[in-house]
Amino acid sequence: MEEIVKQNKIVIVDDEAIVTSSLKTLLSFEDNYFPNIFNSPYEALEYIKDNPTDLVISDFLMPGMNGIDFLSKVKKIYPEASLILLTGYADKESAIQAINEIGIYRYIEKPWDNEDLLLCIKNGLEKSNLLKKLNHKIDELSEAKSQLKNYNDHLESMVKERTEDLIKSREDFVATLAHDLRTPLLAAIQTLKFFLDGSLGQLTERQNILLETMLYSNQDMLGLVNALLEVYRYESGELVLCKDFFNLKDLIQQCSHEVSSLLEKKGINISVDDNNELKVYADKQELKRVLANLLGNAVNYTQSGGEISIIVNFNDDAVIISVKDTGIGIPEEDIPKLFNRFSQGTSKKRSVGTGLGLYLARQIVEAHNGKIWLESELGKGSKFNFSIPNIVSKG
Repeated sequence: MEEIVKQNKIVIVDDEAIVTSSLKTLLSFEDNYFPNIFNSPYEALEYIKDNPTDLVISDFLMPGMNGIDFLSKVKKIYPEASLILLTGYADKESAIQAINEIGIYRYIEKPWDNEDLLLCIKNGLEKSNLLKKLNHKIDELSEAKSQLKNYNDHLESMVKERTEDLIKSREDFVATLAHDLRTPLLAAIQTLKFFLDGSLGQLTERQNILLETMLYSNQDMLGLVNALLEVYRYESGELVLCKDFFNLKDLIQQCSHEVSSLLEKKGINISVDDNNELKVYADKQELKRVLANLLGNAVNYTQSGGEISIIVNFNDDAVIISVKDTGIGIPEEDIPKLFNRFSQGTSKKRSVGTGLGLYLARQIVEAHNGKIWLESELGKGSKFNFSIPNIVSKG
């Protein structure tokens, strides 16, 4: 520390040359310091602006600028410098005020005690050096923190990019696998149909039941494979909608007819709002997939003797199609996850379905720039709604 102290920069300012000269002599002989001395605070400030300074000793009463104003300006230039004010006894209150207001290190009364002054200077220089080292460490820590943040941001970006690549690779694998499964499944289904329709000979009742079970299982698996392929095409942006003008009434009647046997089997009544000739501009086959899924769910979860309604509303911007049932309903807390992938709309297991139907319906509706939502009350039924924009005409 001794050698470091000798190299510190000291400035002494007093309008009396005899004071600055005596202080310079004292410091050079007693402790081997070599201060820069000035008899004008203005000249001292000009020097300090261009030269690093660790400690400043200033007289209080000087012409043009007093010591407090001078040290205040120095503090703004070098906040780490230790400031010492020389005062007469009558200036003691002003010195105390300066300590409180601008944070000078010490004040020393004239005439000073040489030993006390030298000790004060040594401690002041040590304080300045410690502050500089502390601030340097703070700057290093701040820089390290900034670098760490940049590294973390870069790492997060790399992880995100890698995750996206892995997800795409997984989806590509699933899509390829699903595509390759379709051919053997179709072959198995067709073969089973040959057995069941008698093309390959008569079957016993037991054989017929077993083969029907196999046929239904293979058809369910084919449905899952097709759903996976559709989901992949939507998520990858590979599926292009084939939009055209078509009569919505025809689509609703077609979907209703396809579930008529199930409705009759369960004793469920259906009412269809098909009194208009509304035409829309959309992909008819994809829209049919949405409506068929909603109708199928309504049939599955509506008890015997219940009712299902298909309702159509329209305004200047969109057509809204609703499928309302008197089924079991869905708990309110489960509604937000209803249209997620592999969700069946409730934390309570409802069926052995894939959980892709409503997710795919959402993908299709959103691809049409529409939206799909649910209104449901547990034990009283559900009302699924979806909207398609851009109505062409009402007849």
